[in-house]
Amino acid sequence: MRLDATVAHLDRLIGFPTVSSDSNLDLVEYVEAALAAEGIKARRIADRSGRKASLLATIGPPDRTGIVLSAHTDVVPADEAGWTSPPFSASLRGGRIHGRGSCDMKGFIACVLAHIGVFKRMASATPIHLAFSYDEEIGCRGAPDLVAAVAQMEVLPAFCIVGEPTSLKPVSAHKGKVARRIIVKGLTGHSAMPHRAANAVTAAARIVSLIDDIARDCASGAAALSAFDPPYTTVHVGSLHGGSALNLVPDRAVIEFEIRSTPGTDVGALLTQIDAGVAAQRDRLRRTAPEADIAVEDMTSYPGLATQEGDPALSIVAGLAAAEDKPATVSFGTEAGLYSAAGIPTIVCGPGNMARAHKADEWIGLDELAAANRMMERLAQRLDRPLAEWLDRPIKTLRNASRQ
Repeated sequence: MRLDATVAHLDRLIGFPTVSSDSNLDLVEYVEAALAAEGIKARRIADRSGRKASLLATIGPPDRTGIVLSAHTDVVPADEAGWTSPPFSASLRGGRIHGRGSCDMKGFIACVLAHIGVFKRMASATPIHLAFSYDEEIGCRGAPDLVAAVAQMEVLPAFCIVGEPTSLKPVSAHKGKVARRIIVKGLTGHSAMPHRAANAVTAAARIVSLIDDIARDCASGAAALSAFDPPYTTVHVGSLHGGSALNLVPDRAVIEFEIRSTPGTDVGALLTQIDAGVAAQRDRLRRTAPEADIAVEDMTSYPGLATQEGDPALSIVAGLAAAEDKPATVSFGTEAGLYSAAGIPTIVCGPGNMARAHKADEWIGLDELAAANRMMERLAQRLDRPLAEWLDRPIKTLRNASRQ
């Protein structure tokens, strides 16, 4: 019966075109209404524009340690060719629900919403905190304020489950990410007299070459971590734009690059090397054009995840998901690292497979939703007991110092 409810919720959720460039408030209102139907209040955490918001709600006693169920409400654009059904309309074919966000990650949200009532009935000793963010797809931009709100709750949650698609296998580690934009401003002039100009594209190319050298050093010099694919920190230039005509010295160029770091990588040291290269090229440009400059802008940054082996949360989530394999690692990033940095052990575990995400005819199987529902039901059945009773050993919890 709850599978029917899950499918109904997913149908509605896919119908909200919550591409990161657009508002997610229609979806937020839908979730608020689903919670309000069970008498549960939700708190909005809006962005500066007021066009987007994260949502935080607690089901059960707020003065007890609980569990966070975290998800993002945004999706990537659906502009790619190959869709055989409208991307923002759920289509059931052959036991699969197709639609943008079905797998990444509205399927998980739908499973959570289908269990609000049972969570409410059962959560007499252990609360469930629902934490739904915006703009995850463009760098977890909505997550920091939401995680901060979770960390300031009366009692710090014992652990968090981020429901990204992992085929319902617990993931204990993923890479972190830093992305930056470098804007090079030179001085234009006729290509017949380049000595009187300052070539922004040439300066940018030298910076890109430096970044590539750093990337090669990371691939060859660092100790490989076989759990990751690739097993090292990657440094990648995603775009380089500059120039307008062959007979003009270009006065502007823009580089975008990212670092996806394995646990233990000194990302600050890598950025220092790049900053030194930027400074050298700025000085070079200014020898010809004192007004030349190079600006560096932060695009996004989130930490990696490295939940310690033996953390009680791992065995709990494995039991809830009926997973028998050891915890896995992934190379894509999530808000999990932010929760972990806030002192909340975090596991990534959700229905679907990331290999289907961001592609035409994205889908999730009814069998996958059913398995995730069973995970939610196992979770609900434990909520009438304090978390400390879920394992043979107690779970350490922290009370916010400001509330003591």
